Amino acid sequence: MEKAIHYGGQQVLVSNEVAEFLESDERRQAARDRSDRRHLSKSNFETVSVAQKSINQHCIEDIAFRNLSLEKLQKVIAALSDDEQTLIRLYFYMDMSMDEVGKHFGISKMAVSKRLKKLYTKIRDLL
Repeated sequence: MEKAIHYGGQQVLVSNEVAEFLESDERRQAARDRSDRRHLSKSNFETVSVAQKSINQHCIEDIAFRNLSLEKLQKVIAALSDDEQTLIRLYFYMDMSMDEVGKHFGISKMAVSKRLKKLYTKIRDLL
């Protein structure tokens, strides 16, 4: 008995044994294609993981750079005069207003503003 199959864009008559072999071969190929797609999708996932590792490495480098910058800033602040350190501590760490800082030093708000501006320039130059 013969069976018609599609081969090369045409219908061809082949024996049942050949038709069954070709059908099982098509099923094997379809299973292989599904397996390949799973492996490709896993490969894409692994690529994302590698990219994630790269991002994490970048974050670690940013943290290290930030820590080094803060360490350098601490050294610069330690090299300032006592009054300059007190000004920084009151204004930035204790969140005092310029008026409050001025009362502490016995100077005007404008004088505090000018001292802070000079201090910014000095710190920037030392960094």
